Amino acid sequence: MIAAMSRIVALILMAVALAPDSRAESLDSVLDAMIEAYGGERVLRGADSMLQEWQLVALAGNRHGSDRRSIRIPGRLKVELTYPHKTEVRLLNGDDAVVVLGGSGPRQAARPQRDAMRLQLMRLYSPLALRERIGLMQMAGADGHWVLVLNESGLRAEYFVNRETLTIEKVVGYLSVGGGEMTFVTEYSDFAVMNGILVHRRENKFAGNTNTAVLQLRSISFDVKFAAGDFDALTERLEENVTIARN
Repeated sequence: MIAAMSRIVALILMAVALAPDSRAESLDSVLDAMIEAYGGERVLRGADSMLQEWQLVALAGNRHGSDRRSIRIPGRLKVELTYPHKTEVRLLNGDDAVVVLGGSGPRQAARPQRDAMRLQLMRLYSPLALRERIGLMQMAGADGHWVLVLNESGLRAEYFVNRETLTIEKVVGYLSVGGGEMTFVTEYSDFAVMNGILVHRRENKFAGNTNTAVLQLRSISFDVKFAAGDFDALTERLEENVTIARN
């Protein structure tokens, strides 16, 4: 009898040990704890509308420049890349995506470019923005992290959350290219509280296995009141150019 009971207890303990880590904590509770760690719901509302300025080093060619990001969640992102001899603007405005290279006019982004912009915007979601998408999410565990998986607009992003600090330390995005799948990884570090919100101040970027860039935060503003044309102007110019070409 004792042996049988011991066997049952052993089986129960084994089942618990083999159970997915996501059962130990609920996705709700992890996201709620993250929101508090990042500053609380009230101040995190400001992270839905941000202006970020980054110092950028593109590792291919050791090119130094800047990365200015205008972010308006949901669905709007403008990235302005400036190097000594090159500029590039990438704009996501809802379903529209536009690219401007140098002094050329805006052109419609190809689908992989548009999806890459969407993935970048997903990487910038705060814990509050993630909780608002909880119906699109799942959770697992790996190597001392919670792994929050978001499937949105046909794209998948995985957020690796440190279980002790509750900070997002890495985001892995998956993009379909030419019938295959490519991964884009951004590692976050150098965390600090700025204007009441916990932010990372360093990004280390990879495309596949290639380390592509390192960025250091210069400045960040929250709850930015963008003008109406900040995201619409380029898409309106693109529509005008298309109309002129057709005529």
